[in-house]
Amino acid sequence: MKTQTRRNFLAGAVGLLGLGGVAAWLGRNDILRWALRRTSNDGLALSPAPALADDTCVLTSSQVEGPFFIAAPIRADIREDRQGKEMILRIKLLRMPECLPLEGAVVELWHCDAEGTYSGYPEDISHDPWKTLRLIGIHGDPVAPLNEKRFLRGAQVADAGGEVEFRTIFPGWYEPRAPHIHFKVLIDAQEQLTSQFYFEPEFCNRIYRQGPAYRAYGECPYTPRNDVAISGQLQAQGLLLTPSWTDDLPLTASARVGIRKSA
Repeated sequence: MKTQTRRNFLAGAVGLLGLGGVAAWLGRNDILRWALRRTSNDGLALSPAPALADDTCVLTSSQVEGPFFIAAPIRADIREDRQGKEMILRIKLLRMPECLPLEGAVVELWHCDAEGTYSGYPEDISHDPWKTLRLIGIHGDPVAPLNEKRFLRGAQVADAGGEVEFRTIFPGWYEPRAPHIHFKVLIDAQEQLTSQFYFEPEFCNRIYRQGPAYRAYGECPYTPRNDVAISGQLQAQGLLLTPSWTDDLPLTASARVGIRKSA
C-alpha cells in the first residue's frame, strides 16, 4: 500500500474493496476486515522508546491524532471504573537536540478500554469495522464526542525533570488498529507533538489471553505491520513501549520523548 497522509486514514483499505462493483459488500464485516488486514507497512521504522533510566535521546516521531481526541482533565489516575491490567506509565520530555528536560509542558494521554471502547463514543463500534467507518468516514477525521464519559483520558504538567506519570490500564484493541496509546505534548498551549505508543504483538496477546477483562475478543489480528493508520507515517522512532510484567503488580513502562520545540 502506498504511503498515506492523515486524511487517508482508512481510504486505502476501502480502495482494496473497490467502490464500484463491490459497493454492496461494504456492510459485510468479514469482507471489510479482510481488506483492512491486508495492509502491509513495508519500510516501517518502529524503534523502542528509551526508558527513563537510559541515557539515550531520540527525536520522537509523530503519528496521526486519530478521530477520538477529546481535551482531557488534569489528573494522573485516568482509570475511573475501567477494568483491566493496571499500568503505570512514566514519560520524560526532553528538548532536542540539547536533550534538556522540558519543565511545564503538558502531556495529554488517551486510549481505549479493555474492550476497545473510547470514552465519549458508542460502545458498539469497536469490533464492527463497518460501524466505525460510517462514524469516522474513510479519512478518519476528528469526530465530536457523543456522550459525557471521559475514562482513560488525562493530562499532566511536567515537573522540573520534565516528567509526568499516569496510572491507567493496558489498552485493548479495536478494528482496525494495533494496540496503542495516544499522546500529545503542548508548550504554552501550542501543540508540539502528537503521536502514539505501540507494543510488541506477543506481549499484547499474552495480556489478552490471560486477562478476564480482555478475553471477550481474544488476540489482536492487527500489529504495527498491518495497521492502516501507521501506514501514513512509517517513521515511528522511539514509539515502541516495553512494559515490565509482574503478575500481582501493575505493569510499568517508561519513555523518554524527544521534542524539537517549534518557534
